[in-house]
Amino acid sequence: MTGSPTTAAFNEGGNLFAAWTPLLWDPIGAATVDLAPPRPGERVLDVCCGTGSSAIPAARAVGPRGTVDAIDLSTALLDHGRRRAADLPWLHFHEADATRWTADPYDRLQCVFGVFFLPDMDADTRRLVGLVRPGGTVVITTWREGGVQDVVGPFYQAITDVTGVTTAPRSSHHAAARVDREDKLAAWLTGLGVTDVEAHAVDHDAPVTPATAWEFLLGSAARMALADKDGETVNAIRSRYLDLMATTTVFRARAVVGIGTRP
Repeated sequence: MTGSPTTAAFNEGGNLFAAWTPLLWDPIGAATVDLAPPRPGERVLDVCCGTGSSAIPAARAVGPRGTVDAIDLSTALLDHGRRRAADLPWLHFHEADATRWTADPYDRLQCVFGVFFLPDMDADTRRLVGLVRPGGTVVITTWREGGVQDVVGPFYQAITDVTGVTTAPRSSHHAAARVDREDKLAAWLTGLGVTDVEAHAVDHDAPVTPATAWEFLLGSAARMALADKDGETVNAIRSRYLDLMATTTVFRARAVVGIGTRP
């Protein structure tokens, strides 16, 4: 995963991702932790941690007797996370590949909007579940079906309108579609050997303007769709996108959180 287009996209868009952190990533990260809070003193592994939106509330929950290891490949996002968590010395941000991470057993694994970026979502997540002690907790958050349509749908429409070519979905899109409803996420986790699985819908509405929606895209993996476009084409796509988003004022983000136990 090191040096992947996804990592490059998040490094290039790190400041824009951080700008959206209090608007979107923090509320959903906090909601994820609130659904099944870790206990004081527990050890937590937060995978694909970004700027710490779920790692920080988990660290506050476990307290100074606990530990949170937060791992990501984006140095830009990790730098933002470290600055935000300066008062939480038991929260450790690591630039690390989740497919190779090893450590003593954790009490909790959590991953918010990350499993679909793993090279092999099934095998890699199963391996991460194996880093949890028997009886420990597994928490996975994914986008619900249509959960980013408000801002992402018009983006791909703008690309088609300008280039005349329909952009093929990325592999992460196909992976995400496998776990984009409560029943699908629960069945997938059960198939990985996680027991007592529950799935919960999480809704969050964030204010948005056409300009901030464009910034959201450039701070996310969606920016990869522009990587092979020249500046003139990108400007035309942006102009068309702003037109398509002219009447949109709310980003209705929709997620699903799966919670289960490592047998």
